[in-house]
Amino acid sequence: MRLVIRKDFEAVSYHVAKYVKERIKEFAPTVSKPFVLGLPTGSSPIGVYRNLVKFHQAGELSFKNVITFNMDEYVGLPRY
Repeated sequence: MRLVIRKDFEAVSYHVAKYVKERIKEFAPTVSKPFVLGLPTGSSPIGVYRNLVKFHQAGELSFKNVITFNMDEYVGLPRY
């Protein structure tokens, strides 16, 4: 694991969003080879999501052929 330290929440959020953007673009997803992105829930990733939206609105990132799923935590909850 690589540890990256940034000045504050905004800097961390931008760094992570830029990393995700670069990975998606590098992968070059297609219909037959979609990029699968796991998205954590909660308030921590909101800054990342805000930056991803900005990249998309600026035409820097497309989510075409990107599949997402939410990574909710259910550890310790009983099965029913």
